[in-house]
Amino acid sequence: MAELQATMERAREMLVSGEVQPNGEGENPFDVPPYDWEVSEPQSDATRRIYLGSVSDLATGQGHSVHFAAGLAHDEDEFRRQLAAHIGHVLANGAKVNRGLEEISFSKTFVSPSLHQTLEKFDQGRDAPAGFFYLGRWHENRF
Repeated sequence: MAELQATMERAREMLVSGEVQPNGEGENPFDVPPYDWEVSEPQSDATRRIYLGSVSDLATGQGHSVHFAAGLAHDEDEFRRQLAAHIGHVLANGAKVNRGLEEISFSKTFVSPSLHQTLEKFDQGRDAPAGFFYLGRWHENRF
């Protein structure tokens, strides 16, 4: 009880001093504002291109994962939204993203020569499907 009382007293001191601010009426401190790419307007008049993205996720006690993606999109923001649907918005925001097929981390691991040719064709607009998204994941346990 003494520790709880000391915690409550310190919290009151912090409120009085202005060191912390109470939440506003109806305010949720866990409601994170969206990233800019999550709320940007789609550029539907832009040419669809292939975008490549990769992000590494190292979780202590769970191992190490690398996510690699390729997809057709009008712009980088649209590609990140596609990626977020598969791996979440935090990892999608941290992904390194390139337009086109230039070298990006882990592309040699995840893109075979035949897939590279297909992506090249899609990037040039030849026989491109209405939608295309490819996701590869490599996971290594590190216990």
